[in-house]
Amino acid sequence: MNTADFLECKDKSLLIIEKRTVEEVVIAVPHHAPLGIRTLPCPEHKDADENAGLLGLYIAQLLDCCCIIACNYFIDSNKYEDSDYFKKLLSWKPIFLIEIHGHGGRRARYDIEISSGNAERDMYSHKMSSILEGKMKKIRTLESYTISGKYNEIAFKASKSKTIVSDKWLPFHIELPKSLRSQSTHYLPFCELLADTVREMLEEHKRNL
Repeated sequence: MNTADFLECKDKSLLIIEKRTVEEVVIAVPHHAPLGIRTLPCPEHKDADENAGLLGLYIAQLLDCCCIIACNYFIDSNKYEDSDYFKKLLSWKPIFLIEIHGHGGRRARYDIEISSGNAERDMYSHKMSSILEGKMKKIRTLESYTISGKYNEIAFKASKSKTIVSDKWLPFHIELPKSLRSQSTHYLPFCELLADTVREMLEEHKRNL
């Protein structure tokens, strides 16, 4: 079985880890379940981010970077610094952590919401959302999605996520609607645009160090 096949498992809790050439960026997905599986076996976080892992895997392949995906997981792995998920992120020592999530649309103020954990890091999350928005406007299947990276405007601030409030890397908590996550004509080009955006931002960040 390849990784994409494991992501279709409906009845096993898996922590999928893939090391690649680029360790400066890590793509992480803490709440994946296959499409059609709405709940996780986790009392703290019952809502599954359906298909988010497939997007995370594709983005990591495009960037040739490391990734970690918790599939049908039994703990809320991005909320604890002693989780295997968090410890693996620490071992890679990335510059950018890109965490892919999904929302059901009830609470979200925008279709796509990006947080870097607090208002003081808006310069990063807002920059990512602005670059992405410009790219998405050129793609017919993506042009109608709304997006924001402003901490005080979005609903999903990720202020309780240990991975996102951490200062050990520059974090990006990306919440995506199910319509984008479930349709390949939407998520494939989106992943490609996000990968391009991450490359651009990482190169600029390294120039400014």
